[in-house]
Amino acid sequence: MSVRRPRVLVGGVAHLYQGDLDLGRLALERLGDVGTGVLVEDLSYGAVAVAQRLEELEPERLVLVSAVTRGRPPGTVERRTPDGAARTPDEVQRSVADAATGYLHVDLVLDVAQAFGVLPPDTVVVEVEPASVEPAEQLSPIGARALEDAVALIRAELELRQ
Repeated sequence: MSVRRPRVLVGGVAHLYQGDLDLGRLALERLGDVGTGVLVEDLSYGAVAVAQRLEELEPERLVLVSAVTRGRPPGTVERRTPDGAARTPDEVQRSVADAATGYLHVDLVLDVAQAFGVLPPDTVVVEVEPASVEPAEQLSPIGARALEDAVALIRAELELRQ
């Protein structure tokens, strides 16, 4: 079966019903119409499988969205690009081993995709610093406000390349 190659893949990396860590999935739901050539997909599964999906789709551009605890003020929305630094074989092996155990993190997705040579050079990550990581069906009030900012930033990223 042939897969139509999108120009841009917008992917969410999230932990289902884990408070603000579910933001990546919810951002995808909020995006709405993203235009032609853009595929929106939940990538909240193993990093090796995500790398295989990237290999299959071969997007020109990847925009990932996720909530990530990095010690910033809660609700911080940040755009970053992967550092592109080559990983040592030991680092790659650890990343693949972590992915095989089911560990889920946007950095792991990036590391494994880069190690497999399928990470598009034009990759952007939209991150939100979570306020709550406890099991919950809804975002915290801070997370909900940050969600709107993250979605606006994703839309701006998409418009930038149209």
